[in-house]
Amino acid sequence: MAIMADRARDPEMMQKAGQAFERLGNFARAAELRLSARRQRKGKGANEWTGEDLGSDRLLIDLVEDDPRSLGRVIRHARLAGAAAACAQGATIRVEPRLVSLVQRTFPNATVVPAQQNVVGDKFATFEHLAWVFGRDAEKLAADFVPLRADPELVETFRRRYRSMTDLPLVGLSWGSKSHTKDVPDFPEWARFVARTQATFVSLQYGQIKPALRRLRNGNDARLIYDDSVDQMLDMDRFAAQIAALDAVVTISNTAAHLSGALGVPTIFLIDDKFQTAWPVIGDRTPWYPNGVVMRKEGRPWPAVLDDVGQRLSSILTARSTLSSES
Repeated sequence: MAIMADRARDPEMMQKAGQAFERLGNFARAAELRLSARRQRKGKGANEWTGEDLGSDRLLIDLVEDDPRSLGRVIRHARLAGAAAACAQGATIRVEPRLVSLVQRTFPNATVVPAQQNVVGDKFATFEHLAWVFGRDAEKLAADFVPLRADPELVETFRRRYRSMTDLPLVGLSWGSKSHTKDVPDFPEWARFVARTQATFVSLQYGQIKPALRRLRNGNDARLIYDDSVDQMLDMDRFAAQIAALDAVVTISNTAAHLSGALGVPTIFLIDDKFQTAWPVIGDRTPWYPNGVVMRKEGRPWPAVLDDVGQRLSSILTARSTLSSES
């Protein structure tokens, strides 16, 4: 596919080939194809930043998606924007409005502005440039991980509130997606997982979920906390604090997955067998989120996958409890 894309100079094919190479672990080729795809679409700009010394030039880092609901790539690349900002005497990062506070807190030396604000820089960088400069070596990408920083006071508020409800570990759970292309466990399979796991779950699911909560709780309301003070569609900073207050997260591929991983919370990512996302098909780790574990379906029924998730989650929680007691 990559050869065909190069020959045809087809940016869409280049983009898809780049995604495929990343899933297969070849981050260098992935970055090369994605940057080429961007240049085919928009042309190569004279003021692109590709890692050279900036001197006194001001850098504009543009992390704005065409679809504002699609935050996974923005969250994934946010730490690279911070690394780029550290290379400049002055840097501005443009993000979707819900992410401004979170990114600004994490990278206080940069100026973070909402997508609607017009900003001019001497040099500019987008997702593709950041991946080219900082994301071509998977091992280095993992080693250089910098977690996003949630509001510490809000984190403590959520932690105290949830701890007052239970003595069990607190595990975030996100089970569904609006995308009909994703293969995810059904409610009975999730309900069985919740009932058999020694933890209190906290819903990280978006949308109108009260009917789903009834099915997942299966008469035991205490096993799954729903906090209606959090709405990720309106306040991503509050959502980040909620996630950061938890001991671990179990989630399908969605915004909660990317945010939990970017916050450094121990996370289990449930991934189906479709070759269309950014998650790896080799190994159980992604360098984007080194504290997470990728668990793929691999042709198995979901109950078998969730049994494995339960075992892995138990190990994560035991290790976290041991670390906490030692400190």
